[in-house]
Amino acid sequence: MTHEPPTIDEMLAEDEERGPLEARAALDAITRTAREDDVVVTVDLHGKLIGLELGQRAMASRPAALAARLSRLTAVAAEAALAAGAEVLAAVLDEPVAAGMTTGPAASVTPVQGHEPIGRSDRWPAR
Repeated sequence: MTHEPPTIDEMLAEDEERGPLEARAALDAITRTAREDDVVVTVDLHGKLIGLELGQRAMASRPAALAARLSRLTAVAAEAALAAGAEVLAAVLDEPVAAGMTTGPAASVTPVQGHEPIGRSDRWPAR
């Protein structure tokens, strides 16, 4: 019994089935991190906080100031994650990224592309 190579139609059908799954996996893997001084926040594609690192200076700051910083950093990281998601979808749909989706964060905040997220659980890791 010989194995027949797949036809072009079969290969195209397979690509159509696999494409959305690969895009979904790419979207699910998106995380972005923003850092300011000794505060680091990591969010997923939806802007959900999945990682938080607070240094000594942050812990010594006033609660209202820390809350404002966390809110701002989370928004910056969420914007970067959303822009990354738009790029994934643009590649799948073969459409350009919408204007305004690639705007950068505030100059005083540094987004961290290579920072490893803590994890995808709702619990904070033990240190």
